[in-house]
Amino acid sequence: MKLNTKLGMLAAAGAMAVVAPAAAHPGGNPHGQPSGSHKCQPHNRAYVEAGTVDSSTASTLAQNSDGTWSGTLVVDVTRANHAARADEGQTVTYTFDSATVRVAFDGGATGLAAGERIKLIGKLATVAKMCPAPTTAPVPAFKRVVVHPAASSGSESSGSDSSG
Repeated sequence: MKLNTKLGMLAAAGAMAVVAPAAAHPGGNPHGQPSGSHKCQPHNRAYVEAGTVDSSTASTLAQNSDGTWSGTLVVDVTRANHAARADEGQTVTYTFDSATVRVAFDGGATGLAAGERIKLIGKLATVAKMCPAPTTAPVPAFKRVVVHPAASSGSESSGSDSSG
């Protein structure tokens, strides 16, 4: 008889433990995260993509006299990290308006000519999967743009194959 009493009390306590968390967050979303929780606040994620400056649309990105950058940058994206994966294989236009961006011209690149290789590094504000989506789509904030000369067509295929 004592065993049944202990099992009954244990079952009742277990049922209360399952019910209590649901009642603790009455204003939360269906996935269990309250909309005001820390997880549901925007957090920055790395946003990195690479490709080439588009040849069909001119990029007008130029440095202002105060060191900021303004204009558009049209990129044919060939590689992207997880956060930027939706842009991979797409032609994307970014607009900069007096943006504080570090632009580096490497390997002899002097401008943003069509076909030049480019890498964009920035951040994107996101929320956890279980939280309600933001009302406006987040836009990446780029802090660095690295420009390399266009890949020469013969340099990658030249050379002898010495395997054997």
